[in-house]
Amino acid sequence: MRVFVIGGTGFLGSHLVPRLIKQQHHVTVLTRDRQRLSSLEQTGAGGIVGDILDIDPFFSLIDTPDFIINIAMPPVKPGRISKRRFLRLRDETTLYIANTIQLAEKFDCPYVLTLGTSFHSDTDRVFTEEDPIQRLGMPRIGEYVDELIDEALEKNPPRCIVFMPGQIYGPGGLFRLMFDWMKRGRYRIVGDGKNFIPRIYVEDLADAYVKALEKRPCGEKFILADDTPCTVHEFTKYMAQCMSIPTPKSIPSWLMRGIIGRLPYETITMNCKVSNAKAKTVLAWQPEYPSYQEGLRRTMERME
Repeated sequence: MRVFVIGGTGFLGSHLVPRLIKQQHHVTVLTRDRQRLSSLEQTGAGGIVGDILDIDPFFSLIDTPDFIINIAMPPVKPGRISKRRFLRLRDETTLYIANTIQLAEKFDCPYVLTLGTSFHSDTDRVFTEEDPIQRLGMPRIGEYVDELIDEALEKNPPRCIVFMPGQIYGPGGLFRLMFDWMKRGRYRIVGDGKNFIPRIYVEDLADAYVKALEKRPCGEKFILADDTPCTVHEFTKYMAQCMSIPTPKSIPSWLMRGIIGRLPYETITMNCKVSNAKAKTVLAWQPEYPSYQEGLRRTMERME
């Protein structure tokens, strides 16, 4: 199967692309960096230089795909987000989704869009795919894409599949930054850290995309998270144990909000539990690392 991957040179892509190739798929990756072409060829994938923000310059270079996967999102660095930066991120996110849909419609093929889990509750409620998205904090950069996605899911016949992964962790990406901060004693738990944040080990998430190619559940949404809900404090404490360092100290919520601003603060203090039951049933997907304990142990082994 010919698979076109948008965002395949990032953290998640570095785990997804080799899995697709191992399954004998012909993979082409869109990259903005021409220097990445040689490294893509070493994995067995092809590469096209271009930016999903403007599809016209590279459209004619694409070998008609059987499936499109978009795992790209605008880069967001930790810290305070200005209003101008937020508006730019919102516009870019909207274009990422709109242009992917346009590509898939031109080639008349199924496609996967990747969004994050964005729910919040002050109770122990468990959210599913049937619950409406609640865009608090940085997920607000996707507030214009919801209508686009609803329209894509309702088309007859549908071609769209939506993945909503929890916070991705593993040996790389933003998790590497958290690791470095903890190692240098700079990481802090916000408040009491008792808020739940869904998490998913990067290799388990990559496997879910492979399952989507096999099952092709068009017109469906899937929450991708591990089996074991955990609080920020539990995750951080266990990570510190794996690193043989003291558990990071906490910082008052009001102080952290003043330092980083409202949007990042709402993101890291979000509280939600989610169910991965639908992904297990429909995709026949099973996380190899069903809890943060297994995932963190594996992560530390690889990082060492």
